[in-house]
Amino acid sequence: MDVGKELKDTLKYIAIGLVLAILINFTLGAVLGAERPMMAVVSRSMEPTLNVGDLVVIKGVSIDEVKVGDIIVYYNPFSRILVVHRVIDIQEDDGRILLYTKGDNDATNPLPDQNPENPIAPPVSENLLKGKVVLVIPKLGLIKVWFTEMVGKYGYTKVVLLVLVIFVLIGMVENYIKKRLS
Repeated sequence: MDVGKELKDTLKYIAIGLVLAILINFTLGAVLGAERPMMAVVSRSMEPTLNVGDLVVIKGVSIDEVKVGDIIVYYNPFSRILVVHRVIDIQEDDGRILLYTKGDNDATNPLPDQNPENPIAPPVSENLLKGKVVLVIPKLGLIKVWFTEMVGKYGYTKVVLLVLVIFVLIGMVENYIKKRLS
């Protein structure tokens, strides 16, 4: 078993995978008109509609295209994160359309995000709206969720090295099995 060759092959396949992922993301973003056309769901706030690890595909829309009941993605300047929640109300204030949102999970989100007594987000205006969820692919985002959690615990370098070692070991085992069977 040649570890050097396996490492080189693994790095080549990872590079090809990254380039393909970037191209797909860029192309999908251009077609859908969304800055971030895909996101992995990372919290339980939208259960049972969306689960942790579900991949959502996002289409860029103007605020006047959004309707009550739509699931949108918006930037929350209070927490500085993107949020995927359902529109529960639409109001107009001085000619501006404002969206009011809430997660579907009443256990984690019993109140609207813009609850007047304790808001966790401002009303969603055109500049905060990032798009509308148009497709959900169950569990496809679990790898990203896992990777993000591991990076948070151990740091980027350690996680990348761990993934690299796992891929090299898998390749070595695969080569070993092929040689044994031939």
